[in-house]
Amino acid sequence: MRLSEFVCKNNGKKIDYDKHYGAQCVDLYRQYCADVLGVKQSPPVIGAKDLIDNPGELNVMRDFPLADYTPGDVLVWGATDKNPYGHVAILLANCGKNFIVFEQDGFKQDGARLALRGRENLLGCMWQGARNGNAA
Repeated sequence: MRLSEFVCKNNGKKIDYDKHYGAQCVDLYRQYCADVLGVKQSPPVIGAKDLIDNPGELNVMRDFPLADYTPGDVLVWGATDKNPYGHVAILLANCGKNFIVFEQDGFKQDGARLALRGRENLLGCMWQGARNGNAA
């Protein structure tokens, strides 16, 4: 399945991949790994922020000022005062200093949707396969 097909199929739906805790951002990430990337699931994590240190078969690039993210990358944000678990979303497009992502909010439980996210507290990204450019 392609990224665009994944978004069309799941937009507005509650994705609960592991059938625990309702529709979480990590559930959408795991469904993306299964449907689009075709990789084994990364190890279980307490929160989305832990995925960057437990990427399974995916490659990791830590955020840095000139990091070049590509549509289809899995972006991971760290914990905040309001959200100790962090966040994970799928990049659809770069939009200046922001990102258009496909995400799911585990607190709202309102299903997968398109959103605009900033770079603040971004830990980095994960992706499958080879990459040229800024990847480290």
